[in-house]
Amino acid sequence: MDKKEQSLLKFYYEKLLNNTFDEKDLYGFLLGIRYQTKEIRSIQELTDFVLLRDQHQGYVTQSLLETRKKFESLGKTKSAFRIEDVFSFKEIKNGLNKALAAVELAGLSNEQVNDFVACLISILQQVKIIEDDREIGKLYFALSNKQIILMAEVEVTQNLFKKTNAVFPVLTANNSYLDIKKQDRYDTPYLFVDEVVEVTNSAGRLEIIIPE
Repeated sequence: MDKKEQSLLKFYYEKLLNNTFDEKDLYGFLLGIRYQTKEIRSIQELTDFVLLRDQHQGYVTQSLLETRKKFESLGKTKSAFRIEDVFSFKEIKNGLNKALAAVELAGLSNEQVNDFVACLISILQQVKIIEDDREIGKLYFALSNKQIILMAEVEVTQNLFKKTNAVFPVLTANNSYLDIKKQDRYDTPYLFVDEVVEVTNSAGRLEIIIPE
């Protein structure tokens, strides 16, 4: 990494430290850090997914397609399965801090990493999920009282005559930004299918902007 690249990365890094970071800074930060992440699968794969979007064919896309297959197997086998985020919060935090340590920058706190993941979720909303050149689903921004979620909705074939949609989480962050009423006792998230949500920053605090 040359001196110019270092200065650009430090610019976005300090925005995270000073709580002035928002989704518009995410591309610059990921471009600055990506060459330090070649051995860090979580950050490398997420960076590629952000930059390539529906053209991405790496680990994240393959994970979405594998989860779809598990839904298609329901009723055909007795095997149960548990859905996990593609990368956990801990994996993302450890990956970021390992990459930052490689350029002699201090690690980020849980709150700062949560800001990063919230912006990541916002940037990835509306990405199409493609299999064999055909759209089979899409990613959406979802919000509950406690969590911000990147949610996948995919087409699932149950048999020759019946298709349905499966919805499952891809990435998750804590919702410490917007007080929203619980839909039910399970805190089922609101799914924003038609609206494009924005994660911006105002006076040193992230804000979630939902179009009316």
